[in-house]
Order: sequence, then C-alpha cells, then structure tokens
Amino acid sequence: TAGVSGQVSHLSTQRLFGKPGYMDPIIMQDGQASQLTDGYALGITLLVALTGRGALGLLNECYDALEEPDSAEAIAAADAGWSVAQAEELVRLVVGLAYERKRK
Repeated sequence: TAGVSGQVSHLSTQRLFGKPGYMDPIIMQDGQASQLTDGYALGITLLVALTGRGALGLLNECYDALEEPDSAEAIAAADAGWSVAQAEELVRLVVGLAYERKRK
C-alpha cells in the first residue's frame, strides 16, 4: 500500500514464504510484510547468533535474559566468544527489533 509520499508502507500477500521462527507473527496473522517485520527477522537472526540455538521458539526460551539485558551472558553461546558487553548490546538490539513488539 502506497503512503502519502508514494512509498510503499507494507506488502500484502496470500502466499507466505519464510523460515519458521524468523517470520514475524504480524505476517502470520494478516499477511502484511513491512520494514517492521524485516526488523523482527533481523532481531531473531541476532538472537540465533548470540545463543547458537535454533530460531523456533527462541524468544520464549530467552524470556528472562530479554527482560534483564544484564543477564545476557547467561544465554550467550559459551564457545562463541561473546564478551559480556557484546552480549548485552545484542540483547538490547533484539529487544528493540523483536521482543518489545511481541509483548504488545
């Protein structure tokens, strides 16, 4: 749908393509993709990189660390070599991209 400036604000589709766990629930509910839904997928990708786990259900598994970014080290993959500061910053990014919207 084009907005006032003529830019497309979202894309609606009847066919859904995407990998489970990475798809924003908004796409699953109403088939609309946008910059927000792309951000959700990026947030999940960052969380997968941090934890070394699969994407499916990962937001729920990491609930406590996402509520308290200071505990991010607890979910960071031990063999990935993330520093505490890096883990905390990644969690903050994930919260902004994917987690906060899911809670609303």
